[in-house]
Formats: sequence, structure tokens, C-alpha cells
Amino acid sequence: MNQRAVVVALSGDLDLEVRDELHWDLAALIEAPVGIVDMTAVTFADTTFVNAVRETTRMRAARMGNATRLRVVGASAIVKRMFTIGHLQSLVDFFGSIPEAEVEWSPAVFPRISLADVASL
Repeated sequence: MNQRAVVVALSGDLDLEVRDELHWDLAALIEAPVGIVDMTAVTFADTTFVNAVRETTRMRAARMGNATRLRVVGASAIVKRMFTIGHLQSLVDFFGSIPEAEVEWSPAVFPRISLADVASL
């Protein structure tokens, strides 16, 4: 595993009922050079998840200047669609497995986002 990667494994339903826990879990990614969100055990996710990712990305950008996008593993088609509908697909990269998401960061492969990029969202 890439020593710089931090993986947060989520499970169950990600909705308003678990919003605070979700923000707390994703806080582990704020200072991680490579942040991976594992959704393979998630049974349901609504915009609560999308908003938590957006807030985490803002915090990463504020703390680290420019931050790499979060890497999301195992997202359903519905979750991917929510990011597209909300024009937030620039905040994340989607992967099918954790090993794929752990690939060493490269500017050509994983563009960086700036605080200005997320401030407008």
C-alpha cells in the first residue's frame, strides 16, 4: 500500500442521520496527501455524502493550499450521477478498487484542485 494514502472505509446508509459521523470520518483525509474513500460497503448514499465530500475538499484545499482530488472506490452509478448533477465531479476521481486508487500521484494522471476551484462550489 502507498504509505501516503489514507483510506476511510464507509458502510451502511450515508444520509442525514449519520451526517456528523460522516464528517468526522472524512476529517481523517484533510491532511492526507492521498485521500481514499472506500464505499464498497455502502448500501445507500444521498446528497449528505456529496456535501461531506465537498466540505472535506474545501478543508483540504484550505489546509494544504492545493490539494489532490479525493479518490472514491466502489461508488454506485447514482453517487457518480449526484456529483455530475451538482457539477462537483472535479472534486473526485472514481476507482473500482483500492489498489487502483493507491497508484502514486502524478500531476498528469490526477490533476490538483485549488482553493479557488472549490470556493466557487
